[in-house]
Amino acid sequence: MTEEILQLTAPGGMPGEAALVVRVFESSSGAGKSPMLLYLHGFGSDQWGEKASFFRQSAIGRGLGFCSFDFQGHGRSGGSMVDLTLSRSLADVERVAQLLASRGYPQQILLGSSMGGFTSLWHAALHPERVLAGLCIAPALSLESTLTDWAGEEGMESWREAGTIRVDNEIGSWNLGWTFVTDLGKYPVSRLQHLCRRPFLIVQGRLDDRVDWRQVMEFVAGCEFEDLELHLFADGDHRLVDRKDRLWQLMRDYLESKALLPEAPKR
Repeated sequence: MTEEILQLTAPGGMPGEAALVVRVFESSSGAGKSPMLLYLHGFGSDQWGEKASFFRQSAIGRGLGFCSFDFQGHGRSGGSMVDLTLSRSLADVERVAQLLASRGYPQQILLGSSMGGFTSLWHAALHPERVLAGLCIAPALSLESTLTDWAGEEGMESWREAGTIRVDNEIGSWNLGWTFVTDLGKYPVSRLQHLCRRPFLIVQGRLDDRVDWRQVMEFVAGCEFEDLELHLFADGDHRLVDRKDRLWQLMRDYLESKALLPEAPKR
């Protein structure tokens, strides 16, 4: 297994401007011999954290290739958080997917967490020919209602008038632009339910304080495409980092059921 750290010009950027920092681990079997798993981190996170590192090592140990990157405004990539939108994030994924296609991986397995999970569902919906299957942890399907509940009516109006708002969580603090909200209007969940055509495993915690588990269940139940699987942890929170081993077991078994895992190495 070999590692490369690459810097790609971000979508719409000029050479030398904001770059996407990408880590690629190709399996020892080489391009085309083993699927590539593409990891999409959540809001405010990056590809260097605990969850990404765990899944990277787990995937590599099972013979899969693994690619991750920092969305613009996150981690070591360029760009700013204030300009974050789902459209920009989807363009980032498309840029990395094109890189992988040029290296012999025209289709990837997506693994997304929270906002990265929502982004993975939309990427698969818009580019089904590029996706083998998807794995989602607490996909942020209810972003608009979550933001409204968090900020309140007055807060949303102040955000619209000022153009930015301060967002804090356990990871950090950022200014987020109002364009994040207006851009979400382009991506209604009802349209995603109609466009979804790739198999996905979705894992969700019932005690999640950021993603409403009921909306995730309603999304799966309302999809026209039926090859979706939902696993609900009754005592699970948003990040589910306390059960990473169980998550990987579910993901591994799911990929095996789809014939997407290489043969286990002989001992």
